[in-house]
Amino acid sequence: MTDLHTDFETLLGLLDMQMNVNRRLLALAEEQRHSIIKNEVEKLDGLVRRQAGELKQLSALEKKRLTAVTQMRSALNLQDQPFTLSSLLPYAPKEQQQTLQSLLTEFTALLNELKEANDTNKLLLQTNIELNELMLNLLADNVDPLNNIYGEDGRAAEDGPAGPSLFDHQI
Repeated sequence: MTDLHTDFETLLGLLDMQMNVNRRLLALAEEQRHSIIKNEVEKLDGLVRRQAGELKQLSALEKKRLTAVTQMRSALNLQDQPFTLSSLLPYAPKEQQQTLQSLLTEFTALLNELKEANDTNKLLLQTNIELNELMLNLLADNVDPLNNIYGEDGRAAEDGPAGPSLFDHQI
């Protein structure tokens, strides 16, 4: 039989460590945003490598957390019920309930911030890729991007692109 107080202390410690890793991931995501905007590719590469290290650490902590929760679930005889951290709250010792509730609230807010930062970075990267593709197409085809090369029926316009390509091979 395990000591429930100790089990919750272990869980709270693991959640706190996960929070710290997620805070570092959020800081990295914010640095990535600035690097994307400034087109600092080498710095971005370093940030992505640091992010991979943090994600590896987070994965190891998550495995430990799942093991701890599985042990608690077994000790509380809750194997057949849906199980979340929120569902553990009523079983936590009184002195740990507030700490667990605070951590869960903070964790949810942090994960939402991290998702927003990652979504913003994804959008910035997609925009950057589209601009690069446009520039390559301009160089390769020498086409005015404001003049559509397609007719109203969706087929290629009869007059085609204006002038010869700057390159003698396809990009």
